[in-house]
Amino acid sequence: MTQRVLFLAQLPPPAHGVTTMSRRVLEMMRDMPGLEVEQHWFGSARTIEEIGRRDLRKVIGFGRLLLWLMGLWISRTRVAFSYQTLAPHGDAAVRDLLLIAISKRVARRAIVHLHTRGLEEILAGATWRSRLMRAALRGSELIAITQGVADAANASGVFSRVHWLPNLVDDTGGERPHIGDSNELHCGFLGHVDPRKGVLRFVNAVRAMTDAGLNVRATMAGGPSRHLSLAGLRAYARDKGLERRIDILGFVDEDQKLEMFRGFDLFIYPTEHDLSPLVVLEAMVMECVPIVYDTGGLREMMGPEFADHVIEPASPDATARIVELATRYAADPAALAAAKLRARKRVLDHYSLAAYRVRLGAVLDAPLQDESGRQAAGSGALDSLLG
Repeated sequence: MTQRVLFLAQLPPPAHGVTTMSRRVLEMMRDMPGLEVEQHWFGSARTIEEIGRRDLRKVIGFGRLLLWLMGLWISRTRVAFSYQTLAPHGDAAVRDLLLIAISKRVARRAIVHLHTRGLEEILAGATWRSRLMRAALRGSELIAITQGVADAANASGVFSRVHWLPNLVDDTGGERPHIGDSNELHCGFLGHVDPRKGVLRFVNAVRAMTDAGLNVRATMAGGPSRHLSLAGLRAYARDKGLERRIDILGFVDEDQKLEMFRGFDLFIYPTEHDLSPLVVLEAMVMECVPIVYDTGGLREMMGPEFADHVIEPASPDATARIVELATRYAADPAALAAAKLRARKRVLDHYSLAAYRVRLGAVLDAPLQDESGRQAAGSGALDSLLG
């Protein structure tokens, strides 16, 4: 029996971690027998710069989506389940609050995929917005991308089910070409030009490595954000005397990104903003050694293999710790080569496409409830994935 699914999430553009993962989930759902998946979305940012900005086009687009969903509710249309993402902050939180509340009345299972930080504030907050969001979320199912978020969600009692579904990354790696005999240590950063993601801290780290006598070449890529322009970032690097040490590329396409990763030794991502950033996994599968801040689920992502590469953001010697790790690898090429292989293995063992497909199948295969509340058959998705 075919089951109708409402997929209420934005796809690229703009391309960032949430929209990229939404596209992958949609593709997998559409490949699952027994599911009839409809994707509906209106009224969001079309570029990175538009994120967080209010405009009439967004309001009208979201109004169309909300009216359509309310029409299903009023007509007593019922679907097997709905799927949507959750942005816990700003105007997007109010938008998602309304969609979740109505989805629970249209779908037998309302599945909410949380990709960003902020759940703890919703669960413990005393503000009217936090209380309303808890009410909207109550009885829905949460997909958590880190174990820490899953544990907090389970302990809250708000959700009917909590599913742990860590992100995936494609295997774009393989044997890297030998890049000359240069004694340069090539460090990289890829992310939107947003101070919260650590772009300025990366520049500061390169300055500190240079001052420590390391022969460093750095590359930064990523489009501008509403918080900082490319011109502003280049001016900051120039003020630090690094205009010839750091290449700031701006936006890169997929092929350029992979080529860039192939040249990196270290991928330094000192974010204080992300929960489980895909870009770190993408770099690791290309044999880039990660150095990250202890933000969100990054310690979980690094595992025991790179526990000492996770730096406390509030530590006064955070930059010095980055320099210490870089110095270690610059002095020991064999250790660097071994760490690159460990980075790739870590991702392939825990964040592969195959593992994600099985986990997603398990989420969708949980028993459904029929109209009378009796347990109905699962979707059969897990059986199809396991073959």
